[in-house]
Amino acid sequence: MASIRQLLVISSLVIACILIVMLATGTGLMERKLDEQAQTDAENTVATLSLLLSAQPDAAARERVLGAAFQQGRFAKLSLAAPNGVGLFEAHRSTRGVADAPSWFQAMTRVHPHLAHRTIPGVGQVSLVLDSGPASDALWTHVLQWTWLALGIAAFWALFVAALLSRLRHALSEITTEAAPEIRVKPEPAHESAELLDEIPEPVPPTVEEQRARVERLEIELNRDPVTGLANRGYFLNELKRTLRDDTHQGAVGGYVLLMRQRDMALLQNQNRRDELDDWLRLLGRRLVEVLGEYPEAQALPARLNGADFVVLFPVGGGPEVMRPVQRLRDLMETLRVKLDSQHLSRWAFALTDYTSQCTSKEVLTRLDQALMVAESAGHADIEFLSHADRDDAHLRMGEASWNALITRALEHDRISLEVRRVQYEGDDIEARYESTLALQEDDLDQPAMLAQLFMPVAMRLGLSSACDVRALCLALGWVGEHPGAVLVIRMSASSLLDAQFLDQVHEVCQHADPELLGRVIVELDAFGLCHHPEVFRAFASGAAEAGLHLGLRGLAQEPEALSKLHEVDFAYVKLGGAFVRDLLSSPGGVQMMVAVTETAIGMGMRVYVDDADDPSARQMVMEYGALPRAQ
Repeated sequence: MASIRQLLVISSLVIACILIVMLATGTGLMERKLDEQAQTDAENTVATLSLLLSAQPDAAARERVLGAAFQQGRFAKLSLAAPNGVGLFEAHRSTRGVADAPSWFQAMTRVHPHLAHRTIPGVGQVSLVLDSGPASDALWTHVLQWTWLALGIAAFWALFVAALLSRLRHALSEITTEAAPEIRVKPEPAHESAELLDEIPEPVPPTVEEQRARVERLEIELNRDPVTGLANRGYFLNELKRTLRDDTHQGAVGGYVLLMRQRDMALLQNQNRRDELDDWLRLLGRRLVEVLGEYPEAQALPARLNGADFVVLFPVGGGPEVMRPVQRLRDLMETLRVKLDSQHLSRWAFALTDYTSQCTSKEVLTRLDQALMVAESAGHADIEFLSHADRDDAHLRMGEASWNALITRALEHDRISLEVRRVQYEGDDIEARYESTLALQEDDLDQPAMLAQLFMPVAMRLGLSSACDVRALCLALGWVGEHPGAVLVIRMSASSLLDAQFLDQVHEVCQHADPELLGRVIVELDAFGLCHHPEVFRAFASGAAEAGLHLGLRGLAQEPEALSKLHEVDFAYVKLGGAFVRDLLSSPGGVQMMVAVTETAIGMGMRVYVDDADDPSARQMVMEYGALPRAQ
């Protein structure tokens, strides 16, 4: 009994040391992270303010912008000085409100205010100091949570030790010396022991077939995800590397890789029991295998990379025939969405890339990550297709010939159509607003239509994007003619704008159209073109406006430098969404960016649309700044 007590005391001391070390280490790590985040936020905020101030026409406008920013942001000090050192604006908060963290704790922390400044040519120097109070409060909350957790673990361990000791005392008290059996050892003669050893049979060595079967069974078990039954990450990477080593295609497109991410997996794990989530994952894996079984010629390999990522390797095919199972898989995942506690359905993000034998597995996975980031940032559930490279010579790669024939036949035989859906924004003065996406019908009419996200990247490489975008304009004019009072948004790619004949083709279409119909068509362009091809972009925007078309701008969150060029084009609206909106509540830089976008755009008569603002707090914030969130 004494040995047991000593063992429990030592165990208690070890657990106490572990808890103390965990608390100290976690506090130190979070302290450094908050301090680094404060410095980063200060630099990002001063950069955003500098960009905004440089676009203001006079000192009064700059003072209004600084005053609005100081009221909305968490600043300890904000100032603007002229190049000669004369102060133009200065504001500071000398005292804080009621803080969560006590004063002695704030004195011990290393989260200090960081001074950030930026020189603006022709204006002066803007300087700011962010308030470190929220960071100290967050650190104090972190310490309290971990302290209560440690105390709870200690209390549970104390109760467990007390119950264990009581149980042992009760069990030992029932054992009496009389009840204990007497154990006697009877020595055996040496010759009897030898006879017993001779009777033990020798182990029979397994055959080669049995060993191979055992190895195969172990390999299958090791390379299979225990929940879904799909291949695991290691097996998928080995198969991808083996496929990339196949040089029979001589640099041509050898296949595709599709990545599917469940964006709300963390929420699903928190709100569902483990067995319920496992049942859903098993259903997902089974349906995934069933759908791919309908396309045996694709030789697809489904796998689970990690908890939220699923991947499918298509090792054969470089043409549009691979897109059929890809679209089926996207439709399947949309049917397997789960309702969250917020009453919204869980979201998927899809990324697709192609590869050749000249690619490496790292390059393929990097392209998938980039495409997935674009899909998550944009906030949509479409498939983001990122090709391994643009065409670098005059020869078509394997598969591009079939793509070229498919898109050309579709244009010649009117097999390109518009997928139209209604999209409304709260507070918008446009009551019947619709957005469209191009769709291509294959030669086999039994196959579902292929959406623009899958064939337009190839059309850009083949030089066919301008023809597709002109066809989209013609279809849009026909659609608004059949729907009086409706406004339709169509998208045009930056590669079409680079075509010297594209603007003339748009003018020719508009000359034969009713001006009233042209006024109800909005051409949505990407901010990437405004930043990287400004001259071509402005020329097209001016020509389209003269033809009677309205223009919209998307992707401003991915290209923030386009903010300084908004005044160069008369846009009807700008559109934000994705990760930018989700960062509004947690990043001072995000708040300042929102202020800059809304004040700049609204000041020039443009509407600001916000997609993917599902959080009620985020929706309320963007509405306070004058933006219009998407209706749920």
